[in-house]
Amino acid sequence: MKQTTLLFMMICILLFSCKSKSDTDQVKSDTATKLTYPFTPKYSINWQPGDEKNAVIVLNCLKKYLAGDMKGTIENFADTVEFISDQFYFKGKKDSLANILGQVRGNMVSVSKTFDSWMTTYYPDKKDTWVTLWYLEKWTDKKGKTDSLYYTDDVKLKNRKILVYDEKIRRYPPAIKK
Repeated sequence: MKQTTLLFMMICILLFSCKSKSDTDQVKSDTATKLTYPFTPKYSINWQPGDEKNAVIVLNCLKKYLAGDMKGTIENFADTVEFISDQFYFKGKKDSLANILGQVRGNMVSVSKTFDSWMTTYYPDKKDTWVTLWYLEKWTDKKGKTDSLYYTDDVKLKNRKILVYDEKIRRYPPAIKK
């Protein structure tokens, strides 16, 4: 009898201690309204997790780029697109961007990407979805030179089409010669 009562009490405690929904969203909004930030953001800081189908669109775009398929690379870009990179800015038709990307990819014998992570966010006040990617890209050019860069890409999508592709890079310092 004691074992049955003890088992019943443990089950009750377990059931009542579990919550069906996390309070993290409530804590986030409550905390954000009470904070005084030392800077004003240019963009919204009001975000929530976004639809992961958008991440799949961006990742498929990059996979097709690695394969050298420029038509496939740009198939999910909007007709007019903005592409921002280190010392490069483009705003125009996706076919023109495909030609530029094709020339860049054409100069490489091989290229690979190793992803650390990605995150899809939705900004309800802007009605914007962004996918942020963190990865290492390695390549070998036609002259046999191998190099790499670390990227953080922010990709803005609307209606499952890429509107803005913003690349930021980190260069590694040259190896110290002994």
